[in-house]
Amino acid sequence: MDGFRALADMLPFEPRVYWRLFQLENEALWPVKPLLLAAGGALLYGLLTDRRPSGRWLGPLLGAAWFWTGWQFVALGYGAINWAAPRFAWGFYAEAALLAALGLSSRLTFSRRGPGAATGVGLLTAALFAWPLLALLDGRSWREAETVAIAPDPTAIATLGLVALAPRNRWTALLCLPPALWLALSAFTLFALDSWQGWAVLAALAAGLAAQGSRPR
Repeated sequence: MDGFRALADMLPFEPRVYWRLFQLENEALWPVKPLLLAAGGALLYGLLTDRRPSGRWLGPLLGAAWFWTGWQFVALGYGAINWAAPRFAWGFYAEAALLAALGLSSRLTFSRRGPGAATGVGLLTAALFAWPLLALLDGRSWREAETVAIAPDPTAIATLGLVALAPRNRWTALLCLPPALWLALSAFTLFALDSWQGWAVLAALAAGLAAQGSRPR
């Protein structure tokens, strides 16, 4: 990890400044957070009971989560401490537009059956309910917990999980690109901050790409 520690000197912010971004975002959106967890739980319950969600509404909703996270957290929050962050946000906007377009055009469908489906459900579960606990496991405050549709990492992981439940085609391959690129960048950043959480991000990225590769066309 010596190489990553050397890279940490090149980052324009310190670890405590980075983690505080999540606290500030959570405090600003606190009334919304329990509703997001409840909605995610309902979605997961529907998948586990074979009630397939409709892509016509899930695509635009997930797209809205990408747009909000890209604008509010990446461009505005992260952009305040990292000059390059507003450029990263364009990948979030592109993912938002593609999700909404595919959903509204009925080209986005989900099924809990087939290869990779179990991994997809596992990634969605981890993003919804395990990722918020990482702050506590790291010895940080629960106020810095990362939640889907607010923080970028669990949003990207949940998206890879859902895409793993969709038939593989050129559109799902495009849908995987922004979350995969963001998670790779996030893992690099976390390693530079000397955080073990980078390994969790890398594991989720690898699982998501492997699950997508195993889906039939």
